[in-house]
Amino acid sequence: MFTLTNEFTTVTIEKVQTRNGERLRISAPRMGYSVELDPLELEALTWQPVETFSRLLSTPFGPDEEGVEARPLSDLILFGGEHG
Repeated sequence: MFTLTNEFTTVTIEKVQTRNGERLRISAPRMGYSVELDPLELEALTWQPVETFSRLLSTPFGPDEEGVEARPLSDLILFGGEHG
C-alpha cells in the first residue's frame, strides 16, 4: 500500500486479491469512499480524455447529495476552499 497526498486530499492505493482476481483498491479515507478496479477498468481509464476527469471533479466532495453545493475544483483551488 502507498499513499498519495497533496494540499487537497489523501488517497491510499493497494493491490488486493479477490475471488475474481487482482484489483486495485483506491481509498479516500477522509471522505470514506473506496473503489476496487480490475485491470480492464484500469485500462479504460487510460482511454479517457482529460475532460472526463474534469467532469468527475464537478462534485469534488463525492456523489451529488441534496443540499450540497457543487463547485468547480478550480474555484476551490483559487479560493483555498472558502465557501462564499
